[in-house]
Order: sequence, then structure tokens, then C-alpha cells
Amino acid sequence: MNNWPINTKIPVLWGDMDDFGHVNNIIYLKWCETSRVELFRRVWDLKSLKMDDIMAEEGSGPILANFNMNYKIPVQYPDIITVKTRVTSIGNTSFGISHELYSKVNGKNIVANAESVVVMINYKQGKKISINDNNRSKLKQFFGGPDRI
Repeated sequence: MNNWPINTKIPVLWGDMDDFGHVNNIIYLKWCETSRVELFRRVWDLKSLKMDDIMAEEGSGPILANFNMNYKIPVQYPDIITVKTRVTSIGNTSFGISHELYSKVNGKNIVANAESVVVMINYKQGKKISINDNNRSKLKQFFGGPDRI
């Protein structure tokens, strides 16, 4: 099993920089969001992740409940970021996601890492829902290692 089943490459844009001469901290969260959405698209085999598509079905989908980021090395333009993403835990109504961020300039050094919790909810009812066996099986395909669950 691949310990990091999702690898998303994202170019650093000149506009991502701030007056301190490095990428602004909020941009790292956007990079993780892009990779998290790619994870969702692959888990549920979606072309997009749009509310209209969710509501046209039973109305169930993921929502971010918690996000924690650790910044390790400043990143500057130009560079290419690789966000590695995996599922780290699966509970009754939520699951954990882990990210490691690398930059081409910094080689094998982690520039940041993050952990998040995603809750499954029914958007029509506005309530969290249990992760059913089908979704649990799908999430396990993107699980990052045998040391979890």
C-alpha cells in the first residue's frame, strides 16, 4: 500500500508571497485544501466536488471540522510544492487526514505538515451522519499505513 496515495503538485505563484519575502501562511492551507479535494474526488470517484451534485443525490458529503498546520521551512517563489495526503483514521462520523508538504527547492525536507478532521454530514438535514460500510471501505483504500485505524 502506498503510504501517501495522493500527491498533488502545485506551483508557487509570485502573488503567494507576502512583504516578509516568503509565501504567506494562509497559502499553505489552500495547498492542503486542493489536495484534500483531490482525495475526496478519488475516494468518491467524482469529476468535481460541487454542492449541486451532492444535493442532487442523498445530500451526504464531507465537511472540514478541524485543521492544524505546522510550518517548518519558509517557501519562496519560484518553486513547486508537492502535497502528500492520506486518510489516517476512520471513526463513526468523522475521519482524519494527514498532509506533508515538500518543495522542489528544499528537496526531501518537509516544509510543513498538517492534520485535519472531516465530518460526514447530510447537508439537507444539517446533521452529521455515520460513515456507512461503503464509505468506510472507500476511505480505507486511501489509508496511509498499517499503524493506524
